[in-house]
Amino acid sequence: MHQRRFLGMTIATVVLLGSARPAPAQQLTWKNGLTFYLDNTEFFNPYRTGETLLGGQVLSYLSAALGPRTEVIAGFHGNHQSGDSRFLYPFKPILGFRYRTDHSLGVLGTLVTEDRHGYLEPLQGALLDLTRPVEYGVQWREQHAAGGGELFLNWQRLNTRRGREAFDYGLLLHASPTRWLRLELQGHGLHHGGQLYTAGQPVANNQVLALGGQLHAVLPVVGSSTLRAFQLLSHGDIDSLPAGRPDHGHGTYLRLGITPGNWIELFAIQWWGRDFLSNEGDANYNSQGSDPAFYHPYRKYQEIGLARRTPIESGLTLDTEFRFHRIDDRRSIAIGTSPWEYSYRLVVRAPFSMRLGRPTEAN
Repeated sequence: MHQRRFLGMTIATVVLLGSARPAPAQQLTWKNGLTFYLDNTEFFNPYRTGETLLGGQVLSYLSAALGPRTEVIAGFHGNHQSGDSRFLYPFKPILGFRYRTDHSLGVLGTLVTEDRHGYLEPLQGALLDLTRPVEYGVQWREQHAAGGGELFLNWQRLNTRRGREAFDYGLLLHASPTRWLRLELQGHGLHHGGQLYTAGQPVANNQVLALGGQLHAVLPVVGSSTLRAFQLLSHGDIDSLPAGRPDHGHGTYLRLGITPGNWIELFAIQWWGRDFLSNEGDANYNSQGSDPAFYHPYRKYQEIGLARRTPIESGLTLDTEFRFHRIDDRRSIAIGTSPWEYSYRLVVRAPFSMRLGRPTEAN
């Protein structure tokens, strides 16, 4: 009921503002985005279970450009999963301040989170694109010809008598010393704690660091090609580790991608890990299973697949992915009795916006 009232108030506000004249040197825009998704994972292993997500999301907010460098936004984001009797769940506010220059972006409030900040899958799983598209906190980005980076803090949960606070934070840096080489450092941390209430839970942290780079070039026959190689380190767990279990781990991540005819990307991922654990990463890379009692110190993981982003019209795009997964040498029932499992994803994104009123010049 509260969500419907909020939607009604938002629509009424937009209608009224559509005929209003903005204050001098200000520009008001109504920005929207619709996302329709199908994500299916046929996984039958101890690390993660199969899950099908089918539904749609709506993003709608007012953007007020107060000047050439500052902007405030206010609106909402809602998700509806097919078969769910709830109207929109979760239903979240969009509220933030943004400061922009030619090379910088500063955010306070709702963060800019496209492509999971650019993280590798072992640090943040690709499913977060759909299950956590909205984050809140503080963020700073820099982008220059020779490199750049991002620093952010995402506050997930307050500290109450029922539970400890939760937030994650990250540092991502990249440099391009040549046109064919990109060096990267990715750091991510997850914290459960707080000083106001213990809620009977210990303070716990999980940190993951990735250091490596990417070679990229356009080659004959195979087209645009990339090779990414990273060494990863992990420390800690947000859940209590059993006695005697290592709290430090490491892994090696390789990804090769080619794009024949610049039409579709064919890629392969190879992972070797030992005692590695990332609480927000894809669980297929972890040594600990979805049941913490299951533990396999040495891990091998392989993934091959194809991906394509297809522009359709008026900014609307279709993202298509199909992947095969091999988890250690475990047998699966997803494809006969082979060791391979599969997943696929279809995502349609439809952004659109409307200018409200006419901008005026400052006196």
